[in-house]
Amino acid sequence: MWGGLRDGRFDGQIALIGAENELPYERPHLSKGYLLGTVTRSRIGLRPAEQYRDFGVELMLGHRVVDLGLEKRAVVLENGDTVAWDRLCVATGSAARRLPGLADAIYLRELPEAESLRALIDHGAGLDIVGAGFIGCEVAAVARQKYCEVRLREALAQPLLRVLGPELGGYFATVHRSHGVELHLGVTSAPGTDRPTLVGVGSVPRTDLAERAGLEVDSGIVVDERGQTSAPDVFAAGDVTRFFSPLYEAHIRVEHFQTSQRQGYAVGVAMAGNAELPPDEVPWFWSDQYDLNLQYAGAGLPWDRTVTRGEFGKPPFTVFYTRSGRLIGAAGINDHHSVARARHLMAAGKTVSDQQLSDPSFDLRRVLA
Repeated sequence: MWGGLRDGRFDGQIALIGAENELPYERPHLSKGYLLGTVTRSRIGLRPAEQYRDFGVELMLGHRVVDLGLEKRAVVLENGDTVAWDRLCVATGSAARRLPGLADAIYLRELPEAESLRALIDHGAGLDIVGAGFIGCEVAAVARQKYCEVRLREALAQPLLRVLGPELGGYFATVHRSHGVELHLGVTSAPGTDRPTLVGVGSVPRTDLAERAGLEVDSGIVVDERGQTSAPDVFAAGDVTRFFSPLYEAHIRVEHFQTSQRQGYAVGVAMAGNAELPPDEVPWFWSDQYDLNLQYAGAGLPWDRTVTRGEFGKPPFTVFYTRSGRLIGAAGINDHHSVARARHLMAAGKTVSDQQLSDPSFDLRRVLA
C-alpha cells in the first residue's frame, strides 16, 4: 500500500502499524515452499528492512491497534498510546476460521504457526488435517513429501470443490490418494484424534475494528474501487475488504495474496490523491502440490459450463469456466501460459469460442489482436 502512496507522489509521513513483530512477509509461502524448506525465512519478506527506511516508512511492529479513533483522528494502541492520522488505511487481513472442539489444533495463518507445523513434519509426526481446501491440500502434499502419514478429512464431496468444481476436485482427490494420503470425503463432524491436527477450513475477515468504528461491513469492509470506506478519509485494502470491481460490476472479496497486493497498491495511489488508478485486474493465485502447479485466474464466480484444453488428467491441461458464454475463470495444471492468456482475455472482456478454448494449437493471444 505504501508503495502506491509513494508512486502517487505522496511525500508525507507514513506509519505502518502491525501486531506481529516480523517485517511484512508473503503468507502463501507458509503452506508451500517455507514448509517444504525450499524457501528460506530470509526470502519470505515483502521487502528488505532498509527499503522501509529509504522510503520514509516508520515501522511500528508489535503494536496492536484497539480503536481506529475516527473522532479524534488518532488510532489507539493496546498500550494506550495514540498515533495521529490524516488518512487511514485498514489492512487487518483475515483470521483462520476456527472449529468448535478443536481449540488446540494448528491454524496456519502466521509465521510462528508455520514454524511449529514445520517442526512436526520434519520430525515425521503423523498429521491429521481437517479441510481439503488449498491450505489443507498443500500441507498434505508437503507432509507426504517428507514421508509423514497424513489423514485428510473434508466435508464436501471433493477437495477444492467450490472453486474448481467436481471434476477437477476429483482429479486432486486421485492425486492425493496416489501419494498415500488417507482421504475421507463427506465428513460432517470433527473426529477425535491422538495426532497433531491442522485445521484449514477457510478464513474470516478481521472486521472487529471496523465494526466498532461504525464502518459499513458486509462479509468484509465494504469499499469502492478506490478503497474508500463509508467514513471520510478512511480506506481499507486486502482480504479484509469487499471491494467494487468495475471488471465484474460487483463487490467481491478475494482472499489471495496477489489480489491483496495489487489492490493495496491501487488504494495507496488513491490515498495519495490521484484520480487515475491502475487498471482493474483479474484475480489470480497459484497452488503447489507435489509436482503439480495449479494456477487459477478469476473471482471464483458461479459457472454453467466448463471447457478443457488438452487431455483432462494428463498435465499440462487447463479447465476454462464460462457463464452464459462468457469466460469467467481458468484453472491450469502445469499450464501457466494458457491461464495467463485467459486472464488477459477476461480483463479485456473478449469473447472466445469453446472451440478456440479447447484447441491447444490455437493461440489465445490472437483473440486480443
